[in-house]
Amino acid sequence: MNKKTNLVIVPCHSIWKIDDRLDSENYGQCSEHWFLAPFQYEGHDHLAFIMHSLLAIEKLLEDVSGSLLLFSGSCTKADAGQVSEAQSYLSLTLKLLTAVTNGIELPVSLKNSTDIYKVCERITENMKYQGLSVTELFAKHISTEEFALDSFDNLLYSLARFHELTLNYPSSVTIVGFGFKTKRFLQCHACAIDYPLSKIEYLSYEPKPQYSETEKIEAYFNDLKHQENKNALELFALDWYGTKEPLRSKKTKRNPFALSQNYKLPLKLEKPILNDKEFFETKIQGKMPWSSLSHI
Repeated sequence: MNKKTNLVIVPCHSIWKIDDRLDSENYGQCSEHWFLAPFQYEGHDHLAFIMHSLLAIEKLLEDVSGSLLLFSGSCTKADAGQVSEAQSYLSLTLKLLTAVTNGIELPVSLKNSTDIYKVCERITENMKYQGLSVTELFAKHISTEEFALDSFDNLLYSLARFHELTLNYPSSVTIVGFGFKTKRFLQCHACAIDYPLSKIEYLSYEPKPQYSETEKIEAYFNDLKHQENKNALELFALDWYGTKEPLRSKKTKRNPFALSQNYKLPLKLEKPILNDKEFFETKIQGKMPWSSLSHI
């Protein structure tokens, strides 16, 4: 793989039903095309998943030779079989962009998702300008990280996977995901592993509940913020590395096939860390292969 220094991460949140035999027009535009959790329906999260993937590719195309895009997420759904979130996102995005570049008529339901349709057009125009085919784009510049079980893993394992593929660590990281998770990635995870915030960019695209009433929209996003604080920010503030309860059990529940990563990580997290601050100061701070980036 060519010398790459920029990492683009898409933290995955679900699994697309890849089997095209079920529906030839399955581009992920309908909720039934996904293995969704109950809380992912109201905001039409599945459409945001597609947008995260496309916006990440658009970011990749800004410096395609120097960048690598990784879809990050493990096999989290027993009903889906051993198909990872990452592989399903990659397969969906490949199918969609192949269709668009080949002039295949897209389903009306997908065309009605104007944000998706517009970014697809921008991507295909950009690729045409750069003389880049979909096949080449995916073969040389896009891959997967298939062991992450939570957002901390998304960041750490993607750094490790980048190193596995390129033999170096990225000098910059772009994360493309839900805006309400920005604090979690930047203030919790990046700080916990000493990755300089000055070298991270977060691009957000939020869920879009189909409400016309302002009050309902405000209530929806207020609840999102509340749930993020309760189920993530407050927990990671007490358990920086997700090695204790309840975060540890959450990861176990998301791992129905008992898969385990084998990356060469620069830090060891096998056992519960009793004192996160002490662990950070003695094992992490200034000692990570990316710590020195803060001086660049």
